[in-house]
Amino acid sequence: MYILKKSIFITTILCLVACSSSQRVITDNGNVYEVKGKTIKNNGVKVTDDLTNSEKEAINRQLEQKEAAKKAYNKEHETIEAAIEKQENIQKEAKNKQNELEEKLKALEDNLEEKQDSRDHYATAKERYNAKKAKFKKLKKEGKLSPNDIEDWKEKLKDLKEEVNDAKNNINY
Repeated sequence: MYILKKSIFITTILCLVACSSSQRVITDNGNVYEVKGKTIKNNGVKVTDDLTNSEKEAINRQLEQKEAAKKAYNKEHETIEAAIEKQENIQKEAKNKQNELEEKLKALEDNLEEKQDSRDHYATAKERYNAKKAKFKKLKKEGKLSPNDIEDWKEKLKDLKEEVNDAKNNINY
């Protein structure tokens, strides 16, 4: 932005300097004249009085055409510079929007991953609980557990059941 404004300022200054100094005109027959104000020179020699009115008019017409072309150039230049600046702003806004959307996508993916991890943890905890419960029932049925072992198993199963419930609750969040 700063460079763009600076280049427009420098271009304007150069145009003003160019307008205030003498200008060169090349006629159709190939003569090169230097015009400063109303004075016309050819090869550094003043020829204003030696030229016919039609030659002076032709030189002035070329100067006017040159000025008109310069004004058209400057106008087009400013239009293009403004369009570039506008495009840079659009690109900057688009980049900011893209970054914002990428952050939302990342948060969404993280959330999805957390939910999947919660489901996996729930499934693992439930499998572990069911396996221990089945083993407990088998050992109890076979009579291989003492009353103290039964209490220990019940405590383990209670802890595993709490873990399953906690894992299930985490899925719902």
